[in-house]
Amino acid sequence: MKKILVVDDDFEDLSVIKTILEKEGYKVVTATNGAHAIDSLKSNGFDLVCIDIQMPTLSGYDLLKLMRERLNHKTPMIYITIVPRKEVDLEDIDGFVQKPFGPEALLKEVKMVFK
Repeated sequence: MKKILVVDDDFEDLSVIKTILEKEGYKVVTATNGAHAIDSLKSNGFDLVCIDIQMPTLSGYDLLKLMRERLNHKTPMIYITIVPRKEVDLEDIDGFVQKPFGPEALLKEVKMVFK
Protein backbone atom coordinates (compact mmCIF):
# COMPACT_ATOMS: atom_id res chain seq x y z
CA MET A 1 0.00 0.00 0.00
CA LYS A 2 1.42 3.36 -1.05
CA LYS A 3 1.69 5.96 1.70
CA ILE A 4 1.01 9.62 0.89
CA LEU A 5 1.60 12.76 2.97
CA VAL A 6 -0.79 15.61 2.17
CA VAL A 7 0.14 19.11 3.43
CA ASP A 8 -2.50 21.84 3.28
CA ASP A 9 -3.64 24.52 5.75
CA ASP A 10 -7.27 24.23 4.55
CA PHE A 11 -9.03 21.51 6.56
CA GLU A 12 -11.75 21.03 3.95
CA ASP A 13 -9.21 20.51 1.16
CA LEU A 14 -7.27 18.08 3.36
CA SER A 15 -10.41 16.09 4.05
CA VAL A 16 -11.43 15.93 0.38
CA ILE A 17 -7.96 14.90 -0.79
CA LYS A 18 -7.66 12.28 1.96
CA THR A 19 -11.08 10.80 1.14
CA ILE A 20 -10.34 10.57 -2.59
CA LEU A 21 -6.96 8.92 -2.06
CA GLU A 22 -8.14 6.50 0.64
CA LYS A 23 -11.00 5.32 -1.61
CA GLU A 24 -8.31 4.36 -4.14
CA GLY A 25 -6.51 2.30 -1.50
CA TYR A 26 -3.73 4.69 -0.49
CA LYS A 27 -2.72 5.23 3.14
CA VAL A 28 -2.91 8.98 3.79
CA VAL A 29 -1.28 11.07 6.51
CA THR A 30 -2.20 14.77 6.71
CA ALA A 31 -0.36 17.82 7.98
CA THR A 32 -1.82 21.32 8.34
CA ASN A 33 1.48 23.17 7.97
CA GLY A 34 5.12 22.77 7.05
CA ALA A 35 6.30 22.13 10.60
CA HIS A 36 3.86 19.25 11.01
CA ALA A 37 4.95 17.89 7.64
CA ILE A 38 8.63 17.93 8.65
CA ASP A 39 7.74 16.20 11.93
CA SER A 40 5.83 13.52 9.99
CA LEU A 41 8.95 12.77 7.94
CA LYS A 42 10.84 11.78 11.08
CA SER A 43 8.54 8.88 11.91
CA ASN A 44 7.19 7.87 8.51
CA GLY A 45 8.41 6.89 5.10
CA PHE A 46 6.26 8.24 2.29
CA ASP A 47 5.88 7.21 -1.35
CA LEU A 48 4.51 10.65 -2.32
CA VAL A 49 4.11 14.11 -0.78
CA CYS A 50 1.32 16.48 -1.93
CA ILE A 51 1.94 20.12 -1.01
CA ASP A 52 -0.22 23.24 -1.12
CA ILE A 53 1.80 26.31 -2.12
CA GLN A 54 -0.02 29.05 -0.20
CA MET A 55 0.39 28.29 3.49
CA PRO A 56 1.24 30.54 6.43
CA THR A 57 4.74 30.56 7.94
CA LEU A 58 6.32 28.08 5.52
CA SER A 59 5.21 28.26 1.89
CA GLY A 60 4.94 25.20 -0.29
CA TYR A 61 8.06 26.31 -2.16
CA ASP A 62 10.08 26.49 1.06
CA LEU A 63 8.65 23.19 2.28
CA LEU A 64 9.55 21.53 -1.02
CA LYS A 65 13.19 22.65 -0.66
CA LEU A 66 13.41 21.43 2.94
CA MET A 67 11.83 18.09 2.12
CA ARG A 68 14.03 17.56 -0.93
CA GLU A 69 17.09 18.06 1.28
CA ARG A 70 15.82 15.68 3.95
CA LEU A 71 14.62 13.01 1.51
CA ASN A 72 17.57 13.25 -0.89
CA HIS A 73 15.21 13.75 -3.85
CA LYS A 74 13.98 10.16 -3.52
CA THR A 75 10.31 10.89 -2.81
CA PRO A 76 8.13 12.35 -5.57
CA MET A 77 6.20 15.53 -4.75
CA ILE A 78 3.11 17.14 -6.26
CA TYR A 79 1.75 20.65 -5.81
CA ILE A 80 -2.01 20.88 -5.21
CA THR A 81 -2.81 24.58 -5.30
CA ILE A 82 -5.16 27.36 -6.30
CA VAL A 83 -2.23 29.26 -7.82
CA PRO A 84 -2.54 29.07 -11.63
CA ARG A 85 -0.02 26.74 -13.27
CA LYS A 86 1.52 29.56 -15.33
CA GLU A 87 2.39 31.38 -12.07
CA VAL A 88 3.91 28.36 -10.33
CA ASP A 89 7.62 27.59 -10.16
CA LEU A 90 7.54 23.99 -11.38
CA GLU A 91 11.26 23.43 -10.90
CA ASP A 92 12.02 20.27 -8.92
CA ILE A 93 8.34 19.22 -8.67
CA ASP A 94 6.97 15.94 -10.03
CA GLY A 95 3.34 16.90 -10.61
CA PHE A 96 0.72 19.64 -10.44
CA VAL A 97 -3.00 19.69 -9.62
CA GLN A 98 -5.01 22.90 -9.95
CA LYS A 99 -7.64 23.67 -7.28
CA PRO A 100 -10.54 23.30 -7.53
CA PHE A 101 -10.19 19.79 -8.94
CA GLY A 102 -12.25 16.68 -9.45
CA PRO A 103 -11.26 13.25 -8.16
CA GLU A 104 -10.19 12.18 -11.66
CA ALA A 105 -7.65 15.01 -12.01
CA LEU A 106 -6.07 14.24 -8.63
CA LEU A 107 -5.93 10.49 -9.19
CA LYS A 108 -4.53 10.90 -12.71
CA GLU A 109 -1.61 12.96 -11.40
CA VAL A 110 -0.95 10.61 -8.47
CA LYS A 111 -1.01 7.54 -10.70
CA MET A 112 1.36 9.20 -13.20
CA VAL A 113 3.89 9.72 -10.40
CA PHE A 114 3.67 6.06 -9.38
CA LYS A 115 4.24 4.70 -12.92
